[in-house]
Amino acid sequence: MVSITKLFGSYGANCKLNSFNDEMKFFAKMSILDWCGVAYAGKKEPVSKIVSEMVIEESGVNKATVISNGHKVSSRGAALANGATGHALDYDDTHFLFVGHPTSSALPTALALGEELDTSIEDIILAYMAGVEVSTRIGHILGYSHYNAGFHQTATSGSFGSTIVASKLLGLNEDQTINALGLVSTRASGIKSQFGTMGKPFHAGMAASNGIEAAKLSKLGFVSREDGIECEQGFFQTHGWNKEIPSRAVENLGTEFLFPEIKYKFHACCHGLHSFLEALDDLKKVNNFNPESIEEVKIETNPSWLKVCNIQTPKTGLESKFSYKLTAAMSIYGTDTSKLESYNDDICFEDKMVKMRDKVKVVPNEKLTDMQSVISIHDGSQEIKNTHDLSNKIEKNILETKIVGKSVSLLSQSKSEQISKMLDEPEINKVSSLVNCLAS
Repeated sequence: MVSITKLFGSYGANCKLNSFNDEMKFFAKMSILDWCGVAYAGKKEPVSKIVSEMVIEESGVNKATVISNGHKVSSRGAALANGATGHALDYDDTHFLFVGHPTSSALPTALALGEELDTSIEDIILAYMAGVEVSTRIGHILGYSHYNAGFHQTATSGSFGSTIVASKLLGLNEDQTINALGLVSTRASGIKSQFGTMGKPFHAGMAASNGIEAAKLSKLGFVSREDGIECEQGFFQTHGWNKEIPSRAVENLGTEFLFPEIKYKFHACCHGLHSFLEALDDLKKVNNFNPESIEEVKIETNPSWLKVCNIQTPKTGLESKFSYKLTAAMSIYGTDTSKLESYNDDICFEDKMVKMRDKVKVVPNEKLTDMQSVISIHDGSQEIKNTHDLSNKIEKNILETKIVGKSVSLLSQSKSEQISKMLDEPEINKVSSLVNCLAS
């Protein structure tokens, strides 16, 4: 077997800014801007407040900022709190090869350590790109066998990516970086049974914190296995891996990049629901539905999503983000599924929503990929049908316009422009300026 730990450790230690192409840099900027908006909007969420309070109570050093309240704590504590904040709304980017949310663990690590070390934004962009490329490739190796076994790649694969980020910023050499990856292989955890609770966003914070812990320990001389990911009884073998290594996951490392296949959320709910919501949006543009006359709504989806976002009778706003049936009802009745406030406890019990929810049938279809869906609406006189595939590429100018628009709605016009300018001139702006913008 290829030594995965050494392969990615060597890459993380030795890659340079000029080794990343323009496409990778474009998507890095888009993902950072996207996360900043989502994290800023998530600062008031209960999980953000609770985790932030905990790390403040534990803090003995003041090196990195908790963006939810502006307090300074350890970089590991800030990464934990800010990671949970950035994933609190489940509105952050997703990668279908990674099978999770790569930015939500890698970027909080970069921000926390970058602030502690007083680096430029350019430095954290390099570390971030190296980290998310590694986590995407490891996530691809783990694949759906790992995910379907109950593990959440945002926490597991994300821990490896955040370790690369931290190792890069701390200036670890190749051996130290490999050692840090071996160490974090015994730390990475996160299970899908937490979906629909505060446990899911906490996963992102766990991964961000794990990376800093592993890298700092390695720098201090802590010794771990240099094959901890792939060895017998190592991470792969004990975490639902199917014993296959896709060629794309290990080939052309440093010259071709998988991360730019990243997908962004324009509905404020689980990404597994987005394909059918896009298909439904297209149907609504050309059909004047009378919701009261609809007899049945059928959603066909890849079976893997049925254990992720198929809550039958959600009772909270958080659970509603993981329900095919309720989000379909919301969309049919004209509720804006891109708005955060649409997902609330009250909507779960609204009479018309409940009645429409119960008309929705979710059907597994193994012929569909995890990015495809089919929706059919029957109103007694006719049946109309539509499909959507999230893998279809969006032109860069259109994508940028959509992400900037989302950022403005979450951050405000002035903050969005301020952050965009920093990202356009990363070599002259400090990480502390970006963090302070998010904390204010």
